[in-house]
Amino acid sequence: MVVGTIFIMIFGMATVSMIESIDESVKVAEYELPNPKINLDSVTDKVETTGPVQAISLGTTAGTGYPDGPIVCTTTGAGTGLTVSVTATLGAVDSATVVVTGTGYATGANVVTISDDDCGDGLATLDIDSLHDQNTITISNLGSEAVQLSHVYIMFSDTTTHARGFPFQFSSVYTGANLFIFPGEEISSDAFPLVVNSHGFAIGTDPDRAFLAVYEHNSAVSVTIT
Repeated sequence: MVVGTIFIMIFGMATVSMIESIDESVKVAEYELPNPKINLDSVTDKVETTGPVQAISLGTTAGTGYPDGPIVCTTTGAGTGLTVSVTATLGAVDSATVVVTGTGYATGANVVTISDDDCGDGLATLDIDSLHDQNTITISNLGSEAVQLSHVYIMFSDTTTHARGFPFQFSSVYTGANLFIFPGEEISSDAFPLVVNSHGFAIGTDPDRAFLAVYEHNSAVSVTIT
């Protein structure tokens, strides 16, 4: 009788322990583990106030001493990196075309000067008539953990031609201070032009779909082109 009572007690304790273990297992199964949920809120494609140069024309000063050309010359002005191919007649610049678009330029008259030491007197001026459009990406963290920005990848595509670009890190087009995007936070990239070697699309093209991936999470939006 004593042995039977002891057996019942042990069996009862084991049953309670098993039930408690099952309860804990259910709790664990129902618990949602931290999961990076970065949402691609928007992607815009538009001409900004400043940016890479699309079209130029001759300014009011033609300069002197420029070679007949065509010759590639550097420039000085409000932006950086613009180079142009120029031709001249009797040393005065009579045509110019964009070779390297540069960045940070605004439209206007006599905005840049063809100032290369190998290109005339350095006084010929150019008007900037138009700028290339640039893209801006906005993402937000809808999850429960911080995500390193370099782990967030973006890719463009064109639904008309079915062309797909190259995946690139969000951090490659963002120069802000953040290394992570925290839960509830929203971050926008810099305005940036497309680069064929980096994004799979050349400057001036208009891919109309964008995709985001971070670990196993993904998101997609249509590009707002204006």
